[in-house]
Amino acid sequence: MTPLDLTKAPPRSPRDELRGLCMLPRMIDIARAKLPGGDPGEYEIARDKTMSAVVLGVFGISATEFVGLVRDARTDDDVAGRLWPSAAMPPEALSARLRRVTVSNVPAELRPEFQRPYGTDYPGDRLVFDVLDADDAEAFAKKA
Repeated sequence: MTPLDLTKAPPRSPRDELRGLCMLPRMIDIARAKLPGGDPGEYEIARDKTMSAVVLGVFGISATEFVGLVRDARTDDDVAGRLWPSAAMPPEALSARLRRVTVSNVPAELRPEFQRPYGTDYPGDRLVFDVLDADDAEAFAKKA
């Protein structure tokens, strides 16, 4: 795959799906930004206990291995095709779980790290996907 520059445009929304799994297209974009010639900006994947770490855990793959898999793939579907055989749970079930994560579900040890870029003004019942989408929109509206 070709590298991406995530300082110029955000990754895909966490709601975007690939074969029924949300977060995966966003994670692919961030992995592409980590390839030579790309720039991830402030985006990361698979810090401990994050949503991307949960996704990678279901497939039994590390962040480094995921970036390599994306590097060697030609398309998003190639990535999914390599991941699906190792899934520890149905991707649709994982999507359902990820879509329900709220600000109050952010683990206490990650809360300061979450609040640093996103602030503290979100109610506990606000979906994390809403927070991520709003942050992307705000960050890139400033650059337009």
